[in-house]
Amino acid sequence: MEIGVITNPNSRKNRNRPDRAERLQRIVGHMGEVHETSSIDSIKPVLRDFLRKQARYWVADGGDGALHWMLRMGMEVLQEEEFVGSSTRLPVTLPTKGGTIDFVANNVGITGDAEGILGSLRRSVERGATIQETEVDSMVIDGVQLVDGVEVPFRTYGFASAAGGVGQRFYAKYYNYADPNPRTIMQIVANTVASAPIALTPLSRLPLGNLSTFAKEMFEPTACKVTLDGMRLPGESFTGVHVASMSINLGNVLRFFGKADVPGLMNAIVGTPSPWAILRNIPRMARGEEMRGRDILDRPCREMKLEAVGDELMAPIIDGEFYRNVKSIEYRVGPRVRIPKVVASKAA
Repeated sequence: MEIGVITNPNSRKNRNRPDRAERLQRIVGHMGEVHETSSIDSIKPVLRDFLRKQARYWVADGGDGALHWMLRMGMEVLQEEEFVGSSTRLPVTLPTKGGTIDFVANNVGITGDAEGILGSLRRSVERGATIQETEVDSMVIDGVQLVDGVEVPFRTYGFASAAGGVGQRFYAKYYNYADPNPRTIMQIVANTVASAPIALTPLSRLPLGNLSTFAKEMFEPTACKVTLDGMRLPGESFTGVHVASMSINLGNVLRFFGKADVPGLMNAIVGTPSPWAILRNIPRMARGEEMRGRDILDRPCREMKLEAVGDELMAPIIDGEFYRNVKSIEYRVGPRVRIPKVVASKAA
């Protein structure tokens, strides 16, 4: 077995495609297996089977979130007694651009749609062709969630996180749309800019609907303590707390974290800028340039720690996935992950 594929029938894009697994299996053919994973708990048994069958390529039918769960569950399986201490390592992992942003795939140069990507991979494996691999830094993330009043530690892995402030608020609005896409990003930015003169001034008291609230909601700060590479940042309320281990491109609209492309470093964008200072940085976000302002830190780092303050727990977003009711969270440079650079062909 060369290729192991997991697909979530309950994902936003697969709900109306009941034959998804069957179609992907036809594309993979005798070179691999496709398994449906309808819940997070169902991922581990499948990945154990992939390891036992020595599948060289793990494919997540989806985008950044699907890859996130494959990476987290895969790392956990590798720590189990059956595999720990052996020469087994995380196989080459591949997202198929089935998400709404797909920043991981875009970062490493994967192009095409899921069917074309999988078909190209299968044909390359059949021919014994060399498949170019890219190694990228991940983040290892340790946190504590409050579950039914009990503190529960967790460990996960990821590539980018909007931990608090404007980035976290952006994603919360983005995923409220029925079909989020690059146009949604532009719409959120436009709504923020258009509503700012009203929502951020005494005019917000006027009954003007979205114009009276949108920008205020976007710039609502997150109450937390932030420590960056051992340095405690002043204050306990931040309008932006973000970190990544690779640069990201949001739908060719906004670009961030260019400093993370240096191996062994993450890029933190943290601070207490005013909403107006953030708005002035939008052109730099579009060009992928460093954020500027006396209350903004845009710098490389190796570790970032957050601790919730008061009664407000955090809800960081990691690779597009919400982690709710978080009391504390720590980001560090994690293991390097191998991702094949697959260019989809039209014949699947």
